[in-house]
Amino acid sequence: MQIMQGIWLCIHVSGVLVAFFLLASILRQRESDYKSRLIMTIICCMIALVSRSLFIMAQDMPEMIALGKTEYCGKCFANFLALSFVLSYYRVKWPRWVMQTLFGINLVAFAVIMTCNYHHLYYTSYQVVPTNSGNILVLGKAPFYYFYMAFCLVEMVLYLYICFHPAYQQDREGSRAIRGLLTMAGVVPFLMLLLYLSGVTGGFDTTPLGIFFSVLFLFTAVNRYGLFDTVQNAKEAVIESMDEGIIVSDNNMKFLYANPSACELFPEMRLGEGQISESEIQAIYEQTGTVIELKDKSYEIRTSEVRDDVQVRGYMLSVIDVTDMMAQAKEMRELKEKAENASRAKSAFLANMSHEIRTPMNAILGMTEIALRGRLQSQQRDAIEQIKMASLTLVTIINDILDFSKMESGKLEIVEADYDIKGLVQDVYHLISGKVEEKNLRLEISIDPTMPRILHGDEIRVKQVLINLVNNAVKFTEQGSINLSVTYERKEDQVELRCSVKDTGIGIKEEDLERIFNSFEQSDTFRNRKKEGSGLGLAISRQLVHLMGGEIHVASEYQKGSEFSFEIPQRIVDESACGALELAERQSRPQQSSAQYQNFRAPQAKVLVVDDNLVNRKVAAGLMRPFAMQVDTAKSGEEAIRMVQEKEYHLIFMDHMMPDMDGVETTHMIRSLEGEYYQKVPIIALTANALSGVKEMFLAEGMNDFVAKPINIKELSEKILTWLPFELLEDP
Repeated sequence: MQIMQGIWLCIHVSGVLVAFFLLASILRQRESDYKSRLIMTIICCMIALVSRSLFIMAQDMPEMIALGKTEYCGKCFANFLALSFVLSYYRVKWPRWVMQTLFGINLVAFAVIMTCNYHHLYYTSYQVVPTNSGNILVLGKAPFYYFYMAFCLVEMVLYLYICFHPAYQQDREGSRAIRGLLTMAGVVPFLMLLLYLSGVTGGFDTTPLGIFFSVLFLFTAVNRYGLFDTVQNAKEAVIESMDEGIIVSDNNMKFLYANPSACELFPEMRLGEGQISESEIQAIYEQTGTVIELKDKSYEIRTSEVRDDVQVRGYMLSVIDVTDMMAQAKEMRELKEKAENASRAKSAFLANMSHEIRTPMNAILGMTEIALRGRLQSQQRDAIEQIKMASLTLVTIINDILDFSKMESGKLEIVEADYDIKGLVQDVYHLISGKVEEKNLRLEISIDPTMPRILHGDEIRVKQVLINLVNNAVKFTEQGSINLSVTYERKEDQVELRCSVKDTGIGIKEEDLERIFNSFEQSDTFRNRKKEGSGLGLAISRQLVHLMGGEIHVASEYQKGSEFSFEIPQRIVDESACGALELAERQSRPQQSSAQYQNFRAPQAKVLVVDDNLVNRKVAAGLMRPFAMQVDTAKSGEEAIRMVQEKEYHLIFMDHMMPDMDGVETTHMIRSLEGEYYQKVPIIALTANALSGVKEMFLAEGMNDFVAKPINIKELSEKILTWLPFELLEDP
């Protein structure tokens, strides 16, 4: 019996020593995700082996019970830590609650075992029995004992599942040996535990023997097969599995290595299966930077030096499959050609359509001028003048479209002639003063009185740039002033004409300054989404200035204002000073309109027209005048909300695109007011957007109907008849 005890004691002490050296080896290894887990696993194994070694030498029951509890300090957590280790090694992520549950069960079991003297949950009795292998402690098993043993088996099965699962296996060199050792490190304790539970061992606990073998397998995996040398193994695995061919030679072009992909492309490079000479390697290297065709695919050859700190030790040649890249490049070239063709077709279409529209517009403007020369009533004259102004606006838009199409096609030309600089500034004033007055802004215009009177350049394009810049300033300025300044600098027989437009508007964010001159763009798009405009003005202005040999600049401070300026060279024709600028006051005139369609009257009907544009408000009110309704107007959503709270209207016509608060937002605010009236008052959208689906959009937003612009009087009367209460209608 003493001999067997000695043998068992030597085995367990050997296990302790192996575990100690294994722990020392692991501590010297580089850091990794699983290093700490393996260290804790080995510590638990050492605790179990040391306790079992002392248990073998123990003589009385209290000492055995104490050492048995100490042994469980390692055994209760060794399985869990081993499972955590292999999960980390194979980079498997289990839900946190699963790991917390497993750890919690082990922790509860440990607490139950440590307090077994005070209850019978784990053991019911203790008895020392001498055997050939030494004294053993025979224990009466309670239900929780069997539960925990089954749980330990489950943990071991999970460990083995991770080791055997194909998805977690790695194919790099040496990994199969490591995987086999890790698997055996889990299999042996599993078998030893089954052997003990079966009763074949006569009550002798063989699980520490399984732990001993596990430590041996782990020691071999770490020190023989480089369990922690993952970096080098990963590098080798990457090179071996790369789709690109890798060829390595020394600095004398002697072939050293080719990965599998390179061997498929160049079969003669398989080591041991053929020979490849230095000249053949040299021939391949000389094709560096070129694309070669191999096996119906395209490959690009790239070369890099393999160096140490002193000199070149060799060369690495990469053979990269660029078949898809070449196909994509070809496709991109074809797409580019298609895009260029489409751009040319679009420019031709825009130019053609602009021309076709400009022809009838010319007739409209001409006949308007003729009509204005005759004897007209005040209302008739005002209506025709409004037609003229609207037509001029349309012509400006058409000109922008035409200019843009010419810019894209490279056909925008500069036509130079002599012009009066003071007259040019006066023309700009008369064209923009109306818009400035409409927004109650101050317009300040100055010109250097010493400037030469007659210059040579493209007067129309200079004027166009100035008007674009001033219109842009007016659009984004709600209060304050617009300042237009024209100065010059003399340069021999030329002047550098310097023009500046400064405003007190919303300004531009610094990150938007680079893109404001792009086509179809505005700065601060979200805030300015309700500002109407094509977004072409600044892009066209920059192109025009460049074509005239100048530069355009912008300086801005967000929320405080902006200054656009440009300078262009102009030849001097008449050096006499232009003198001080004299601007005639813009005459105001009544703006009224009339409607010619009438089939009912509603003198008791109260109607509100909401539109930020004064002319649009007058047009809508004028078209409704024959119906004898009580028509009020509001120039903003905020004003409309205030008015509907002060007075109950039978019908509201709501413009869609308004600054600050658009028609949809205004409708939402009205519908959110308390009271049945605000929920039921008919709201009809006025919009220039007559595209498919727009009516459904307005209905979904809380409006009842919509009328497209330009307003058709017949359609307008039909909407009024539809939505006004019947009792308010009278025969004309």
